[in-house]
Amino acid sequence: MMETFLGTQVHVLAGLGYTTDENGLGLYNHHFALLMQNADPDMQEKLRVSSRDLWRETLTTAFNISMDDIKAKEMSIVDARNTMHKVSQKMIEPVILETISQKSASLISTGNTPNDMAQKHQIVQDILVNMVYLGGDPSLVEKCGFESGEKGYVFMQCIMAEHQNDPLIAQYIGNAMMQVLTSAGLDMTALNKPA
Repeated sequence: MMETFLGTQVHVLAGLGYTTDENGLGLYNHHFALLMQNADPDMQEKLRVSSRDLWRETLTTAFNISMDDIKAKEMSIVDARNTMHKVSQKMIEPVILETISQKSASLISTGNTPNDMAQKHQIVQDILVNMVYLGGDPSLVEKCGFESGEKGYVFMQCIMAEHQNDPLIAQYIGNAMMQVLTSAGLDMTALNKPA
């Protein structure tokens, strides 16, 4: 689902002048964040709802989850912030960061930097899903009030889409993600510099 979503996004962004790689996607996201900061409140709300609805539609289609179920379980901003704080704290637990570091360090370089980075990103994604969200008994997804397993994880992502642009949530996840990516040996500051 993510390959299709990101592939389509990169294809569309190419028509807007962005490069068809991670740098182009990062630059677009940076520009979108600036737009959100500088837009009037009505436009911010329209952009937020549009972004949320796109993400929800993608997830509900890919995983056969009812939009009515999502709407029935929406969270308040306070609950969403508490949930993402729990997620961010789990992401930076020493065992998570060490596992990412060890698995990334054990990769054999292909000699192709983008391929090597893609392998590290895959390690990060696998560990985030399987150890952070779905690992443990009960899993973090269950502790946050969702059912166990993949469906609970996807449902949580659908519900959290409502609040994905909240500054505090972005801060929680952004700070944790920087530590995760650093553990994987991915220097995001170098990646985000304009070419």
